[in-house]
Amino acid sequence: MAVGESEADAQRAQAQRPIALWVVPVSGLGGVARHVLDVAAAGLPGYELVVLSPEGPLAAELRDRGARVAVGKFGPDFGVLASIRTLRTAAQRLRPAVVHSHLAYADVIVAATPLPPGTVRVTTEHGIAGDDQVYHRTAAKSKIMAKVHGIRLRRFDRVIAVAEATRRAMIDKWSPSQDIRVILNGVDPVEQPRPARSRQPSLRILALARLSPEKRIPQLLRAFRIVLDARPDAHLTIAGVGELDSELKALAADLGISESVTFPGFVDPEDAMADADVLAQLSVWENCSYSLLDAANRGMRVIASRVGGNPEIVAPRGLVDADDIDAVAAALLDEAAETHLDNWLSVADMTRAVAEVYAEALGGVEHRALPGHVTLATNNGDIGGGEVMLLSIADALRTLGVAVTIVGPAEPAALVAAARERGHSVVELPAKGRKQWIAQLRSWDAKNRDGVLWCNGLVPAFATSFHPQRIVHLHQRPTGAQRLLAPIARFRSLRTLVPSASMQEAIPGSTVLPNWSERVVLPKTRTRKPGSPVVIGFLGRFSVDKGVPVLAEALAQLEQSHPGQYRLRMAGEPRFVSDSARADVETALAPVSALVEFTGWVLRDEFLADIDLLVVPSVWAEPFGLVVSEAMSARVPVIVSDAGALPEVIGDMALVFESGDAAALAAAIRERFAQDPSRTVDDQFARWQSTYSPEAGARRVASLLATIQR
Repeated sequence: MAVGESEADAQRAQAQRPIALWVVPVSGLGGVARHVLDVAAAGLPGYELVVLSPEGPLAAELRDRGARVAVGKFGPDFGVLASIRTLRTAAQRLRPAVVHSHLAYADVIVAATPLPPGTVRVTTEHGIAGDDQVYHRTAAKSKIMAKVHGIRLRRFDRVIAVAEATRRAMIDKWSPSQDIRVILNGVDPVEQPRPARSRQPSLRILALARLSPEKRIPQLLRAFRIVLDARPDAHLTIAGVGELDSELKALAADLGISESVTFPGFVDPEDAMADADVLAQLSVWENCSYSLLDAANRGMRVIASRVGGNPEIVAPRGLVDADDIDAVAAALLDEAAETHLDNWLSVADMTRAVAEVYAEALGGVEHRALPGHVTLATNNGDIGGGEVMLLSIADALRTLGVAVTIVGPAEPAALVAAARERGHSVVELPAKGRKQWIAQLRSWDAKNRDGVLWCNGLVPAFATSFHPQRIVHLHQRPTGAQRLLAPIARFRSLRTLVPSASMQEAIPGSTVLPNWSERVVLPKTRTRKPGSPVVIGFLGRFSVDKGVPVLAEALAQLEQSHPGQYRLRMAGEPRFVSDSARADVETALAPVSALVEFTGWVLRDEFLADIDLLVVPSVWAEPFGLVVSEAMSARVPVIVSDAGALPEVIGDMALVFESGDAAALAAAIRERFAQDPSRTVDDQFARWQSTYSPEAGARRVASLLATIQR
């Protein structure tokens, strides 16, 4: 059964980050939708969120917010079999690392659906109650559902509850074998906690609730009758719809309070809260109520029943026994019954906690599913960017408990020597030059290889073409004759890996495994003295494709508009650069030579410590951009061109300028310092930590290998 996601989305299924597929069985905007929308807006650190739901308002709202949605015949309206088929199809297409269910129907379907190897199941409980009949109406149904949940929980790798009270109720009723992680619903502080309203000397009380028995609106009406005796100017708004509508209006009339009570039906919660002083919520049970959180977050007083997760939110003076009418009235009148959320989780705190649960779950599953041995074959004997990643992959495999062998040529032997220094097992083949290396590797692999072969480049992939159990890892786009060799090299491989979504577009059918870098710890922290020039840094190959002429022209423009305010420090060398290209670079730099310092070879850490801003001005389609992640890890401000994968690595379009446009680069540099470039470094460091750190790389390698194990 097809899932309603575009073909373009399907091609992105193996995206830069592992996918967390959230399974939601409802289409409306009530209940759990708020949770889903908040997480979609904030993002899950290290993961790409995709929401599977039936078509409807929730899916539309997610699309409007730029979230990725897969829709299909899923949920109670479509039945169990159709829902299982839809989820299974979505999982096969998306290959998620995590399938995360929300609400009971989705919990059962996720437990019953076969998922790809290595996929972990996570569930969040939003709506259990201490009173069995709150959700199930009858004791018999409650007992049946308790057994169902007890059985389905055995299929889940991790379990989350939205409140401590929720966790306790799950243990009491379902006896889960897993530990339950409590992750409270997060809320972000609002800029104006109490929006201005037409202030009157009145007390305005608001109830936002379904008009149903478990919300205990009759008790609120009776308490409000007492409130009016003390505050005749008070007004109560009961906003909601439900089966008790006419009964509650009749009760208000019987109590003689109809003129002070309004029943507007469904309202916009934010608008209603903006015109109220107190939120009253006397429910039989709540887990982690967004209504209470939003009201307190906006500076309103909140009065709530002492049940479920309410005591985890509401200050003691705001908690009441809903059947003690006098106590409810007294709390409504108590100006000191304030609740403050000063130390409450933000939405980002919540999503980070969820991502931690995923990492724990994936670690547990992947360690059981990983191969015992992986052989890594190098593209070159020298060490370039691809070979740096080969060594990083070998280190990651070792941390995962996988035995590693690295195979390389005797000449050049830099890669083999570096692997030995790191303590890896090495096979050094008697080869000099590419032809000998291809022949030697093919022969050795056919006779001696143990386990999976990880071909780190097109050369080893072509050399071992048609051999079984191979991963092909391409770090550069094939060009020229390589484009003819690539299909042969990739034929029947387990996976073709590329370092970015940008490169994935050029190599259909490939899977993204982003590069990563060690954390760079600077030997000192640079503090620019007032009035001293801004030091712009360039680190890399001095070539036209790296944008050196564009950078030189931008520097000339900055000098013309702001004389003496900018300097350029360049580290690197013209390796693998033709004589004509070298001449072009020298010609471009000549007019600004007085503004440029060439450091030659220098330690990366020392170089980054001596600059104010790193600029990566490439004009060719960079397959990744390792220097960007290194700067992010060092908390060094960095801006990049829009060439290739650079924008997706940095992840913030405010730090991206148009490639090849010197004026755009000059403007970007000026803007960074007009706004203080250091303001973004913490966000960039957090992105490196979650996405491009060795820990993130190891998790992705483990997830990848787990999905190919059979």
